[in-house]
Amino acid sequence: MIEIDPSKPREVVAKLDGQSITAEEFQQLYVAMDAKSKEATTNDAREILRYVGWLRRMGAEAEKRGLHEQNPLKLQLEMNRIQLLSNAIIQQHEIEEVVTPFEQRGYYTANVAAYSGVKMKLIYLPFSTETEELQAKRRAEEIHKKLKAGADFVALVKEFSKDEASREKDGDYGEVRMGDQIPPAVKDLAYGLKDGGISGPTRLPNGYYLFKRIGLNTDPYEKVRDQIFTEIKQKRNLEWVEKNRKAVQVTKTTLEGKPVTPAEIEAFLGAMDEKLRSNLRDNPEEMLRGIGFMRRMTKLAEEAKLDQAPPFRQQLELTRLQALSSALMQSAEKTTTVTDAEIQQAYKENVKYVSAAKLKIVFFSAGQENEAENTAALELAKDVREKIKNGADFVEMVKQYSKDPVSRDKNGDYGPLKITDDIPAQAKQAIWTTLNIGDVSAPVKLPNGYYLFKLMGLEEPGIEKVRDDLAKRLKTAKARELLNSMRAQVQVALTK
Repeated sequence: MIEIDPSKPREVVAKLDGQSITAEEFQQLYVAMDAKSKEATTNDAREILRYVGWLRRMGAEAEKRGLHEQNPLKLQLEMNRIQLLSNAIIQQHEIEEVVTPFEQRGYYTANVAAYSGVKMKLIYLPFSTETEELQAKRRAEEIHKKLKAGADFVALVKEFSKDEASREKDGDYGEVRMGDQIPPAVKDLAYGLKDGGISGPTRLPNGYYLFKRIGLNTDPYEKVRDQIFTEIKQKRNLEWVEKNRKAVQVTKTTLEGKPVTPAEIEAFLGAMDEKLRSNLRDNPEEMLRGIGFMRRMTKLAEEAKLDQAPPFRQQLELTRLQALSSALMQSAEKTTTVTDAEIQQAYKENVKYVSAAKLKIVFFSAGQENEAENTAALELAKDVREKIKNGADFVEMVKQYSKDPVSRDKNGDYGPLKITDDIPAQAKQAIWTTLNIGDVSAPVKLPNGYYLFKLMGLEEPGIEKVRDDLAKRLKTAKARELLNSMRAQVQVALTK
């Protein structure tokens, strides 16, 4: 990675296709990159710049072909832009929200319960069947009567409670706080009882409880002042967002007073990711409201010139270029042609990978976390393979050692399997990469144990059955080769 001197932001640290890149510009590009892109470029400065240059060349070619004016890409580009700028202005609004110390103190006073912990003791009577539930309920009612008559809570904890952890601490349950992920009924009791108060029998899914409130611990203002500052900002920001969202004028067929056709709705849905699309397909009004809201937020962001400020300017560029590059790849695949001779050659060169593998196996079971069992299974698998290599009959080894009853009853027959089948990568690697017909694999570790695979033969599908798939793969490979040539043309030079 380039070593950047913070005191020299304008220092030229690289050249990208002849254009000077300053330390500040490189840093802003790096910050704007998503995690996947950083991983793909191995966080290497030269590769980062080559990737950016490649995206720019791809984007320019996509625009030259007019792809950015075609739907769903046109709408996808808009969606990417308004989503990013909407988030930017919402973040900016929260940052700029002013909260005074007076407001913080007032918020603390009004919500002091949220910064307090109620100390509780409990008696727990579990149940798992209807009969046990009736017994637990009667026992809880009897204990409650004793408590009302003045019986000592701790003494009854020791006698009746089945929660060992709290019983050892005289029934102490710890503190209950507003933000705790516990049943609402428990929270309501904690804050509803007075100090020393005892609840009636409380039914929860796993048993009956009786609670006693012991006291209240309130965090001092100084401890939670910063938390309150953040809470006020977030609360006001959410209110501002909701106000703007509700202001969007929308029906199922109009957005901000303008008609929206079913075709346009489908185009909007097509521009969304699959998860969002499935959630909104049956609720076009909500979808249009979201789009209208993001457009309003985008307008505010542009007025604040956030689209021209880092890191948003760089994020906008990269997300746009990535979408254009993907569209160019798809377009190149569609327009690329392959000949029948190329398909036949591809079939010949890849016949092993398009064929179904006929296999026999010997399976040695082993637990995933049992190291001794794993070691023993591996050593046995190695010994059996050595015996086979020295002339032992594979089927006899199956009968004697294999722990898979299904294949064992068929003399070890397993499959046939295709490389596209849902099987572990280790098995695919062994079967289609290392084995020729008649070979026996080294022990292959899978989640349930070790396997020895013997490749008995290949069932060729015939070229007609895989013609379309081969043609598609060839088109993809040709398109990728063409577009990757653009990457090779990118000129990068580091000056530091």
